[in-house]
Amino acid sequence: MHWSDSYIDIPHDVLDCAQLVERALHEQFGRIDIHFPRRQADDLAHRSALITANQADFAKRIEGPVDGCGVLMLARGRQAHIGLYCLIQGVPYVLHSDALFGSSMRQPLARLPRCYRVEGFYQWL
Repeated sequence: MHWSDSYIDIPHDVLDCAQLVERALHEQFGRIDIHFPRRQADDLAHRSALITANQADFAKRIEGPVDGCGVLMLARGRQAHIGLYCLIQGVPYVLHSDALFGSSMRQPLARLPRCYRVEGFYQWL
């Protein structure tokens, strides 16, 4: 059993991508001080602006991913989606909550939906 198993299939309207990351970091990694700014709208430009404005306060870019690190994804060329990296039996996955899918999911990194492209991996501050 992997730490990410209990975060699969949580409805997106209960936990969006940032809230999912917050909860998992708190419950699995003891990070109680991460509280991302709340989105005021569910549109790509707003999410991207939040990430761009606050990214340096929460994480720094790393060269290679490690289990539990942040995964920043581009949507239509903008930094607009976050998830957590999961390494399960040597296979890389991303745990994230997706509005289009309607819930949280863990997907193989190599098979993320075409609407997302990994921008980079991040260590939490």
